[in-house]
Amino acid sequence: MKAVVKYDNVDGATELREVPIPEIGPDDVLVKVAYIGICGSDPHMHHNKVTYKVNVPLILGHEFSGTIEKIGENVKGYQIGDRVTAETHADYCGKCILCRTNNYHVCRERKGYGFQTDGAFAKYVRVPSRILHKVPENVSLKEACLTEPLCVAYSSLVKHSNMKPGDLVVIIGPGPIGLLCTKVASLIGASDIIVIGTDGDEGRLEKAKELGATLTISSSKENPVPIIMGMRDGYGADIVVDTAGFSPTLKLSMDVVRPCGQINKIGWGPKPVDFSLDPLISKAVTVNFTFSHNWDIWEQCLVLMNKKAVDLNQLITHELPLDKWQEGFELIESKKGLKVVLTPID
Repeated sequence: MKAVVKYDNVDGATELREVPIPEIGPDDVLVKVAYIGICGSDPHMHHNKVTYKVNVPLILGHEFSGTIEKIGENVKGYQIGDRVTAETHADYCGKCILCRTNNYHVCRERKGYGFQTDGAFAKYVRVPSRILHKVPENVSLKEACLTEPLCVAYSSLVKHSNMKPGDLVVIIGPGPIGLLCTKVASLIGASDIIVIGTDGDEGRLEKAKELGATLTISSSKENPVPIIMGMRDGYGADIVVDTAGFSPTLKLSMDVVRPCGQINKIGWGPKPVDFSLDPLISKAVTVNFTFSHNWDIWEQCLVLMNKKAVDLNQLITHELPLDKWQEGFELIESKKGLKVVLTPID
């Protein structure tokens, strides 16, 4: 089968290769991939700009959906032909205290699709049945391949947040995660949702308004701090969500969060911060760092999708065949594409 393979930890060491169809074990299923979403981390890995280890050579891709092609002998509750999506946790021990307390996403032995083990930029992918999720009737497979980024937003704002109806919320970064955080904040009932972008984000900021933003700000054109601090009682935002991850966005988060407020940091930042974190102490701010998601979050997000409370099709701007993966990466990097999905090729 054809697959997009990252074969070395240097810039540009990614190519389309012919690879074997994965073998499955007794507790696995073989999924015939229908759609694969390109995550912003995929072009970063292609250019070797990530801070975490990538176990090369491996197939990229961790956002996918498809149908079950083959079932292991121990698998119960699934049939060939079932429409499914899957968590990104391709492997974890299942025995440690973290796994036993539903924190298997940070198990020391966890291996993520497209990072430490072969992912879904291919025609087939091996999936342990314990991370499978059936796609509901009212959800298309194209939409289902984007369940994972919705789960990231849900995990941050529902599981790891004290957000309440009526809150003033600031979301930094109008990429897919930031836009989905906007939608989730709207569902929770936040009254003021401010989304901040920069040059090239004009279209994304318009999309943010469609998803519930009450105000959008381009930080390249105006300083968001006095605008936010001039709202309501002048103390700032109840919750700031940093989906961009760079040092300047953390500094902005610290500037606009209210005393005793909360910062939720989702975005990764490869460089050290170059400023004091003491204002977090003087303002008694809670900082939550959110990574990944768990079984219950996936099931809740699929319910939201099935009930049409969230329409992930709104984020899809391009659909390309797998052999156009590089074009897809370029669309993401140039901000010409918001969410690009790929389809397998023979």
